[in-house]
Amino acid sequence: MITNFDLYRWKKAGMTNLGVNKLLKFFHRYDKKISLRQMGQVAQLKSIPNFIEQYKNQDVSKLREEYKIYPSFSLLDEIYPERLKEIYNPPVLLFYQGDIRLLKTPKLAFVGIRQASSQGIKAVQKIVTELNQNFTIVSGLAKGIDTASHLSAIKNKIPTIAVIGTGLDIFYPLENRKIQEYLAKNQLILSEY
Repeated sequence: MITNFDLYRWKKAGMTNLGVNKLLKFFHRYDKKISLRQMGQVAQLKSIPNFIEQYKNQDVSKLREEYKIYPSFSLLDEIYPERLKEIYNPPVLLFYQGDIRLLKTPKLAFVGIRQASSQGIKAVQKIVTELNQNFTIVSGLAKGIDTASHLSAIKNKIPTIAVIGTGLDIFYPLENRKIQEYLAKNQLILSEY
């Protein structure tokens, strides 16, 4: 049986999400063990010898400790969002901080520019205020519309999820550190890294 830690090891050895997804489909169809070389072939890796070398040279106990720093879930878990599974090349593993139950709530995503106009920010605030807690807000954590959507959600006591493009221990942009820390404790932050 494939575990989330197996997925983590494959990714750390250089396998892409696309490659892992191909492997998962293979293992779902054919219930058999295969060699690392065959795994690389199924995953259509560019450098199979490099993958094999990186995989074999992993310090498994160190990797296991690193893996345990933040909780995670994968495509193999029930909590994984169905709509995310449907995209081309979905992330195999997602790490999180906060209330994972928010993934099961109806969501409304906000996407916008970093250099948001005051009119754009007011529009976000108005929309979020009128939601009356019927939706969980989902956005990145960049400046501009992303930040405005989370701040409006917090102000109106509406659940919110931030999806970030860095590790959970990295604050980017740095000016959003307090927001990220608040969301990690009181809402939900997701990261592929």
